[in-house]
Amino acid sequence: MAQINMANVATIKPVLQSATLGTSLTTILDVPGDSMMKIDSIYLSNIDGTNTATASVAVSKDNGSSQQYIIKAVPIPPGTSISILDTPLYLDETDLLYHQASAASDIDIVVSGVEMID
Repeated sequence: MAQINMANVATIKPVLQSATLGTSLTTILDVPGDSMMKIDSIYLSNIDGTNTATASVAVSKDNGSSQQYIIKAVPIPPGTSISILDTPLYLDETDLLYHQASAASDIDIVVSGVEMID
């Protein structure tokens, strides 16, 4: 696995991924080989009108062998949205971004950024 030389990036394209969270840790982004991603924002919204639900977001820098949490079981009240990044998050080739909620179909996630292709 070679790291991307940002000075020699051939293509930059926008990335926008969204999903409704389930109760198992699920991949929302898998960085392709010869690419890196700059994640500018991650938003979580509780779309349930009544119940608070918790959300977790994790990364893996070893192609899924282990995960490190950005947030873990953070409560999100009904009808509320949160942003979880203060600064960009850079993911290298084969890195993964995961999501999970305490209740299926209660939390939406939106991830935006750019993919830089070598």
